[in-house]
Amino acid sequence: MKCDEPMRHLGAVEIAPFVAALAAQPESLWDADGQFQKQLAPYRKSRTIYLLMTVGGPLAPTRELAGWAPLQQAFAPIAARIAEFYPRPGRVLNAQIALLGPGLDIPEHIDYGPTLEATHRVHVPLETHPEVQFIVEDQNIALQVGEAYELDNMRRHRVFNPSPFRRIHIIVDYYEEPVPAIVAASVYR
Repeated sequence: MKCDEPMRHLGAVEIAPFVAALAAQPESLWDADGQFQKQLAPYRKSRTIYLLMTVGGPLAPTRELAGWAPLQQAFAPIAARIAEFYPRPGRVLNAQIALLGPGLDIPEHIDYGPTLEATHRVHVPLETHPEVQFIVEDQNIALQVGEAYELDNMRRHRVFNPSPFRRIHIIVDYYEEPVPAIVAASVYR
């Protein structure tokens, strides 16, 4: 979904319980949905734990993936906090945890597809480093741990991690339910 600026700061998110829950998971969880990642993003160098995924638009079914059962309880307050940033009620269509190791990059791209075009793409850094470069339309944007940011994923963006540390973000695609036509007609007159 498009926003007015390439990256918009939304506000603070309490991440400590989620970070603790993530640290308690086996290393194998990062690779549990490897086949799915190969289909979705075959050339990505990041490792991903998928929680929820909706393919085909907001009305398509949402699948619970390997990370959902062990992380659902810790994720619920983060999802609720993200919902508070938007005026209309909605729901999470996609949720994942992406790890980009030292020296790795995510090449420049634009996200596309009916689900991604209909949602707000929200990043919440769990671990990062000042050297990490998150570049949206040639603008390097420094993201802070525990803060939520909405990325206009319809713009060119890429990430490079030249630091010796890993970078981990929760990435959430939040869908605001549309205003019913009858309500919109009376409210917007």
